[in-house]
Amino acid sequence: MLCVDLITQLSQEHQDYVINLSVLAEVIEGIRVNGRGDYFIATLDHLLESLTIDLDDHARREEDFLFPKLLERAPDGPISVMLEEHQVIRALSAQFGRWYPVWRDGVEEAFGDWLEPAETLRGKFSAHMQKENLILFPLARRILTDGEIRQLTMIPDDER
Repeated sequence: MLCVDLITQLSQEHQDYVINLSVLAEVIEGIRVNGRGDYFIATLDHLLESLTIDLDDHARREEDFLFPKLLERAPDGPISVMLEEHQVIRALSAQFGRWYPVWRDGVEEAFGDWLEPAETLRGKFSAHMQKENLILFPLARRILTDGEIRQLTMIPDDER
């Protein structure tokens, strides 16, 4: 069974989120142009868990495993900014998760209640992932030993 370290797993998840956020943008544009449609609803239903529950789990793994180790080694590093951004992203995710099903189930007035947080989530989460990919993860690989990185958590490849 092949195992990957947490940083590698988080980076791979970011690649999936980039795709999901792109699909989200396309669906939003499709709804604006064409109105509600079965394809758009099915696609948003598919994205809902990824952009709410899974996103929270992703952030929690960063906060519970990676961030504490980085704070030990680089207390003046970017962790406080990352945590603040996680709060904003979680709030937007929660609004999307709360209001999209209301709109999907027929309350047209809820359209803006999920649309605005979804669009803002897309922008803020994209920028956040870039910071992690370009700054945080390279910092972690630079200041943590290979043993420390392996100790963060080992996730079997078939459980990702």
